[in-house]
Amino acid sequence: MKLDKDTVYAAAITCFFFSYLIHHPILSMRLYSDIMTFWNRGFLQLLEPPYIKVGFEYPPLAGLITYISALGREMTAYYTIFSLIIFVFYLALVEMVVKASSERGVGLEYALIFLALSPSMILYSVYNFDVIFASLLFASIYAFTKKRLNLSAFLFSAAALAKLINLFILPFILMHIDGWRKRLRYSLISLGIFAAVNLALWAINPSFIEETYLYHAKWGLENAWFIALFPDENTWNTAKIFSIFLMGYALLKVYLCDVEDVYMRVFMALTAYLLTTYVFTPQMALWILPFLAVLGRIPIPYFFFELSNSAIILTWFETLTPTKFGSLPQSFAIIRAIFLFMILLDMYYSYKREHLEFIKKS
Repeated sequence: MKLDKDTVYAAAITCFFFSYLIHHPILSMRLYSDIMTFWNRGFLQLLEPPYIKVGFEYPPLAGLITYISALGREMTAYYTIFSLIIFVFYLALVEMVVKASSERGVGLEYALIFLALSPSMILYSVYNFDVIFASLLFASIYAFTKKRLNLSAFLFSAAALAKLINLFILPFILMHIDGWRKRLRYSLISLGIFAAVNLALWAINPSFIEETYLYHAKWGLENAWFIALFPDENTWNTAKIFSIFLMGYALLKVYLCDVEDVYMRVFMALTAYLLTTYVFTPQMALWILPFLAVLGRIPIPYFFFELSNSAIILTWFETLTPTKFGSLPQSFAIIRAIFLFMILLDMYYSYKREHLEFIKKS
């Protein structure tokens, strides 16, 4: 039986509603979410704007969304407004994945599995800004495939204003653009808007850069597989250097590979980043799910990846030292990395086989 769009939407709405419930602040046994951590800091209750009067460790769009949510002036209202904003981006993501899948001849069952039935999507949708980031990034790539370069560049900049991570993907997009003038224009739009917003805030508050972007640079290892190589916290600065070199090598390998599909290339780049960064929080897994959906393949390791990624949050607060090597969360993080690497290999070699078969038939 062919799956229709309405079924995907019904499942997606149910998934999101369940995520909204399990993190709801009125529950005594609710699951942790960063959303409530922001509220508990106190500055939102006083409607103090982030970046101006108080530091906030996420880029400006993330801070704006958080501040708008706080206009509810009460904890539950704040949480609900924040959730509704995420919900709008989530529905937009589902719609774009459905459209892209249909255009590529990929069955909607993949959108159903990755965007509605995924344990990570249920646990981490109403959690942080990752759904918003994933939606904006996917929208940028989708607009790019439709040859709407200006719109794609604008959305790319918006994604960076939600989470900075996508800036390293820019070279992978530019290599799919013909002509240096178009590449230059895409770069100027995508980087220019991002730079203008940040420079304006920096002019208002000279501490903005340090409070926003250097905050995470000072963070220690969190859920990185190579904690097994650097179990002592005194060696974590060395681990960060190791991470930078490993990431550079992995991204260069993706850049030089012979993959023509922009969705596949961005998926590979995101996966390479996640496997080499020294901070891989479990909600970051949401970034790759829409790309897996449009690529139309479910690697067997994906199921084990999901289980281990879910186990990180489920065991985090049951562990006295969850960031220590050997703890349950870090053990699951290492297992997760193994399966994510297997997913990357599976997707790449499956793509190569299908590409070769297409060439032979042609």
